[in-house]
Amino acid sequence: MIKKYFTLAFRHAYKQKFNTAINVVGLSVGIATTLFITWYVMDELRYDRFHQDAERVFRVVTNGGEGYQLATTPAPLYEAIKQDIPEVEAIARVFSWNHSTMRLPNEGTEKVFRETSIYIADSTFLEVLDFNLIAGDERALQAPQALVLTKATAERYFGTGAVERGEVLGKEILFGGSRTARVVSGVVDPPSATHLPFDMLVPPTGYGEITDNDNWAWNVMYTYLKVQPDVANNPARMAGLASKLEQIAEQYAQPFLDKNDFGPEENVSLTYELQAVNDIHLHSDLLREHQANGSINTVYTLVIIAVLILLLACINFMNLSTAQANRRAKEVGVQKVLGSPRQQLIFQFLLESILTTLVAVLLALGTVEALRIPFNTLTGKELTFDWWQHPTLLLAIAGGVFLVGLIAGSYPAFYLSAFRSLNVLKGQAASSLRSGQLRNVLIVFQFAVSISLIITTGLVVKQLQFIQTKDIGYERENVLVIKNDKEIQDRWEDFKDALLNQSRVKQVSFATGLPSQPNRVMRDIRSEGASGGQGMQWFLIDPDYINTLGMELVAGRGFQESRASDRDGILLNEAAVKILGLTDPVGKTIIKNEGANDEERLQVLGVIKNFHLESFDQPVKPVAFQVFSPTFLSDYVAVRLTTGDATEGVEQIRDVWTQFEPDNPLVYSFLDQDFDQMFRAEQRLGRVLSVFTALAVLVACLGLLGLIAFVAAQRTKEIGIRKVLGASIQQITYLLSKDFIRLVLFAFVLAAPLSYWLAESWLENFAYRTEIGVGIFVLAGVSALLLAGLTVSLQSVKAALANPIDSLRNE
Repeated sequence: MIKKYFTLAFRHAYKQKFNTAINVVGLSVGIATTLFITWYVMDELRYDRFHQDAERVFRVVTNGGEGYQLATTPAPLYEAIKQDIPEVEAIARVFSWNHSTMRLPNEGTEKVFRETSIYIADSTFLEVLDFNLIAGDERALQAPQALVLTKATAERYFGTGAVERGEVLGKEILFGGSRTARVVSGVVDPPSATHLPFDMLVPPTGYGEITDNDNWAWNVMYTYLKVQPDVANNPARMAGLASKLEQIAEQYAQPFLDKNDFGPEENVSLTYELQAVNDIHLHSDLLREHQANGSINTVYTLVIIAVLILLLACINFMNLSTAQANRRAKEVGVQKVLGSPRQQLIFQFLLESILTTLVAVLLALGTVEALRIPFNTLTGKELTFDWWQHPTLLLAIAGGVFLVGLIAGSYPAFYLSAFRSLNVLKGQAASSLRSGQLRNVLIVFQFAVSISLIITTGLVVKQLQFIQTKDIGYERENVLVIKNDKEIQDRWEDFKDALLNQSRVKQVSFATGLPSQPNRVMRDIRSEGASGGQGMQWFLIDPDYINTLGMELVAGRGFQESRASDRDGILLNEAAVKILGLTDPVGKTIIKNEGANDEERLQVLGVIKNFHLESFDQPVKPVAFQVFSPTFLSDYVAVRLTTGDATEGVEQIRDVWTQFEPDNPLVYSFLDQDFDQMFRAEQRLGRVLSVFTALAVLVACLGLLGLIAFVAAQRTKEIGIRKVLGASIQQITYLLSKDFIRLVLFAFVLAAPLSYWLAESWLENFAYRTEIGVGIFVLAGVSALLLAGLTVSLQSVKAALANPIDSLRNE
């Protein structure tokens, strides 16, 4: 009996090849999309959950009001928390260090490595965040010259075999320009899903001027703490802990800021707040994050898209199943006359539906594996689809097969099998099966979803284009940025002259700060006569900075090498002029860091047009500039190349660098690429939305193609009669198409206001945004109409071209 059911199922699938293909392809596309997004979301949600006791680990952040919310905290907060908050079991700080050159001792040929991801960490750091220790223990950072490596870094230095055999501990690495010998005391193997990526950890020995200072205004530390086991799950005790952090801000930080006229803005209170470490990646977008985090809104968006595309595919399946029910009414009648009980008919229809779904799932699984690499490229991830390690997901897939098959097959199974066989054979059941109201509703839903996705994707792409084309206040193309970790220091002017002698080098500038670069320093700036100062970005720049970056002076002049007095001058951008309340700023006196050791009285020489330091979700920040001289700060060398292929220019720069620094490799990037990195999340969202929107439209059009084929088949004789009576191909095409086109138009009317609301909500995240306009709505509506019209017309013309004799000969 079971064999008979399977035989009938395969026979019906083969007989209805077109509809079967549409069902299988549509469902497989929907299921594959859902699986891709499921893996993506699972990866996003697992960030920083690998730490032992991750639910008890928090990061302390600084909240100084809108525009001054920092992922960093001041150094003295560490001791204040240890002293005043007993609920904290362990606390540790970490801060990013400069790029450094490393070497292996006692090698015949010296191996040189350039490290760009080094963090200075307190000795307790691995007690708070273990980062999956595979060699050493939590005390690995206690020795003054200790060094903790990631597994990947250890393999680069000592080889995979040495790491696997546990031979890395105790090895020496010569650290930095001083070639201080540091001993490997630990190896960690953190997953890529962490908000804090690093290659090396070193203890703070020798960095006391940073870790031991009492400056509550210098927010350079990332502070993490682990609370006591009985605190994390106790809301009352967590609220008490938060209250104690507020008291620390009131007792120590705020008086210091007020006394020294420091702070994000006058009369703005500052507080310290807790972030759960496993919430940082998706819920934190503060200034000075370690890297660009993900977004919970992106996760929600992708989940909604996955559900919608799968729903569209299921709707297609159900639509075509119900549409074919009329064709199968007589089959049901014959089987019932021959004695088939209703239970067998129900089982037969459900089995056919489940088998179709199963084939679609198998095809989807193959598609997911085949497209894994392109999907990783699209999303910037390195996902491996290890299905057997996620039995819950496999159970969900199996349950989905059964559920989708059950729902799609329920109409013919339970409705058709209930008809009396005599009525069916007389054709009396046909009229009750012709109603298409439900199918019309589902078609409207499908195209409303598709149009909404088209509009939303179009607006994301439009915002990205706006970002790429907006005047950002400087020219980012053809600018190479050298990360100079004090290698080129006293000889910086000679190095600059050597670069300018190269044929592909146009301009060169040394500076401690550049747009799109992470290293920034704050200083308190006050105009003479004002009651308080303003904390703002502070750059040291040489006289060629403005021209090298293509910036614009809107008042006064820039620095000039021939004027020694310019060392007592200062440049401001327009945002700084505004926040200081200056009118006619050129010639006014500015006081920098009043009351501090580096207090200076400076004269405003000029005003630079505003430029964007950060992404467009932040307003333009105020910046002050002074004359460059080598300091304890790492700095940058901006090199503007002539237009054309940059390869030759890079080689010329490398040759000059090697002449000055033969023992240190050149580390560089391009300014336009660094700028693009700030919008990596938006770019990724745009790419993903574009692909999934195309898939949603494809699924909707597949369903429409199947339905118009059904309608054409249902009206074959009517079409034949109309052709005999002289109807043209255009008239018949219009007859079959008009109802579907009306449905698509109605879908557009429903989708437009919803899409507008979604677009407004997303664009609110940007301080600078594109205008929505009506063009994108018109484009989306026209696109949907054209696609639907083309889909319907292809099948309508085919029906109109059929020979009427073939359709009428059975009458």
